[in-house]
Amino acid sequence: MRLLLIRHAETRGNTQHRMLGQLDELLSPHGVLQAQLLGQFLSQQSWRPTHLYSSPLQRTVITLEMLVAGYPEGDDFPLIQTDEALLEIDNGIFQGLTWQEAQEQHPELCEQLMNSQEVIPIPGGETLSDCCDRTYRFIHTLYHTHQSSDRVWVVTHGGILQYLIAAILDTPMIWGINIGNTALFEFEVALPPASQSKPNPQLCRIHRFNECPHLARDQNNSSGMGKFRCIDGE
Repeated sequence: MRLLLIRHAETRGNTQHRMLGQLDELLSPHGVLQAQLLGQFLSQQSWRPTHLYSSPLQRTVITLEMLVAGYPEGDDFPLIQTDEALLEIDNGIFQGLTWQEAQEQHPELCEQLMNSQEVIPIPGGETLSDCCDRTYRFIHTLYHTHQSSDRVWVVTHGGILQYLIAAILDTPMIWGINIGNTALFEFEVALPPASQSKPNPQLCRIHRFNECPHLARDQNNSSGMGKFRCIDGE
């Protein structure tokens, strides 16, 4: 099974470095351009999806719709399946705030988070275990409901992406990767037989990891778009 994980395109909240969490936002004008460029790039690749998954939030669904729109008109694409397992991490009382605003409103908690080596839960938010459980279930449901020939796109969020990657790599470690908007992670997974729960580790491959090839300048492009970069955000 080919599995392409994609972070949604930029929103206004991303440019303001807000911890959006599960708040709903539309794409920024620059985010629309990012999604268009990625759609054009993917349409030129050697494989196209047989299944489409997205977080229910608008910034992911719209990104995925724009990626599909980048393919030649008339292509028959599968319907988008939304899954709450792909929602961004619930940031609790930090949701919608910048880090500076969080420090102003919750100074003691922010100081603990910066200085403690322990995992400190955010009041009202999801725990590490919550995020691990739902992403593990989602990935292993894919393993047992898809065929080896399937090509799956998953559009989701920068925070929860790190847990999805940990589930694919079968590691308890969450590495804190800086994932830009529309970044790509492409995996080839040797699906396990019905009698086993995990893929064959010797037959799995990573083809892309946190890449934005569609945002690099094309030297032969005369459109004047210039160079675009992945923008880190929340």
